[in-house]
Amino acid sequence: MEEFLNLYHQKMWEIAYENLINLFFHPHTIILFVLFLIISSLICYVYFKKKCTLLIIVSYFSLFLLGGVAEFVNSYGKIMNPSSPYNNSLSIASLKHETVLPMLEHVDEIPLASVDRELKREDIILFAVSNPTYYDGLFNDIAMLLTGEYKIGTDFLVALVGYEEKDGEWQSVDIRIAPGVEEKDFQKFSKVLHIKIGEAEGATGIILDLQEFHELKLRKEKDGHWPRL
Repeated sequence: MEEFLNLYHQKMWEIAYENLINLFFHPHTIILFVLFLIISSLICYVYFKKKCTLLIIVSYFSLFLLGGVAEFVNSYGKIMNPSSPYNNSLSIASLKHETVLPMLEHVDEIPLASVDRELKREDIILFAVSNPTYYDGLFNDIAMLLTGEYKIGTDFLVALVGYEEKDGEWQSVDIRIAPGVEEKDFQKFSKVLHIKIGEAEGATGIILDLQEFHELKLRKEKDGHWPRL
């Protein structure tokens, strides 16, 4: 479960810093900065008889680095604090059915591999998609204002490769996780992670979701189509 949580938190950090990077290096922001650079350089030359271009450029990148530090301070407690809403069971166990990822319809054509080189295609019972979201990035609002867009969610793959059942209820699952949902990520599955009910926040929710997805897949194999989700 620890490795799953590490990737879950990593994805939220990626969301926070992607908004920062998009803000500073979005074409709209760069155009505004170039205009500011030209005007500021003219003012410096006219009034102070000095060229300030290099100083202004260095200041811009210094602001970017300062923004990175500020984002870390802003987000650390929200992402890493166990009592944060982002670390409750509902948030951690935010699994989606494999039908949300159209490319999985053709997964037989995608090469698969794992870091331990032991993953076999026939080992995979089903796929699911985890969708960490993070709404509290320091630069979300200003990114939306200047660029018209910002990111609040990202996905990574979960492959179910085993489970233990008792009286019709799953007690544990064996999964492998991949760092994203692009085709290249299918060659980066982790070693097998064993998750037991109640072992950590979110563990039970993950197991219940995967059991539900498995039951849906069995119905699909019986009926020839996915039941309505």
